[in-house]
Amino acid sequence: MKPLHVLWKKPTDAGAYTGGSWIDSGGLALDNLTSQDVMELARSTDTDESSTWWRIDLGRLTPLSMFALLNHNGSTAARRRHVVTNSPTDSDVPVYDTGWQRMRTPTEVWGAQPFGAFPFDGIDTAAYPGGLVDLHVAPSTVYGRYLFTYLSDINNPAGYLQLGRFMAGEVWTQSMAFGVKVRTADPSEARRTRGGRRLVRRLPRYRELSISFEHITERDAMATAFEIDRQLGKSGDFLLIYDPDDAPAIRFRRTVYAALTDTSGITTTTATIPRRYSWGITAEELI
Repeated sequence: MKPLHVLWKKPTDAGAYTGGSWIDSGGLALDNLTSQDVMELARSTDTDESSTWWRIDLGRLTPLSMFALLNHNGSTAARRRHVVTNSPTDSDVPVYDTGWQRMRTPTEVWGAQPFGAFPFDGIDTAAYPGGLVDLHVAPSTVYGRYLFTYLSDINNPAGYLQLGRFMAGEVWTQSMAFGVKVRTADPSEARRTRGGRRLVRRLPRYRELSISFEHITERDAMATAFEIDRQLGKSGDFLLIYDPDDAPAIRFRRTVYAALTDTSGITTTTATIPRRYSWGITAEELI
């Protein structure tokens, strides 16, 4: 088991996006990949591989260790490749190359369905049409100025590729206390008529999570916990992964694109040097 991973510094949001062939009109531009609204989509003009790629100029050497695509319409055959390089044309030997990887991973927990009912590839596209995160975690932090992302799904039945968010940066890792809670919140409104009939105004569900960190170092408390509260507050976004080593069908259920519901503050738990601190995250999913 790996520690909790939190991607909260997103240098790709400030980078310059170019490349591929993306629809500029109708609110479907490539720059939508930097928006917190995952329903604000970037859409390619077609599925040709010359159209479904982009380059981000980060402006300088930048640390990167996690890459994530959210709310995409990739089919079960869709593949993705990230290349970190210092060449603006991706012509030199790359700093890091993920190689081609599947964008969709299994959603069915092994053994949850009887033999014959289990999807051959383990992917339930009806239950999870586009809510999954295409996630890649590098073995270690890499440094580069340019990040190229290539998508391949030439037979996509929609005739185009679209996605709602792209994030890449250096991830923060931290061990956590027991009792991490992930809850599906249902804001639907239920009431009874005079005759006793139950009526429900159904609203979209989302996940809530609460996490406690105990005895963290001064560096983590002041350089990360304090800055997450200060820089993000309630308006900033981040991606949280409970354990990247989980089986894919478990991992995506505990991977949440979220925002803080409130700041929790930092408590000094050990006053003597080396000091230790406690902190927590309470957040809700952005949908």
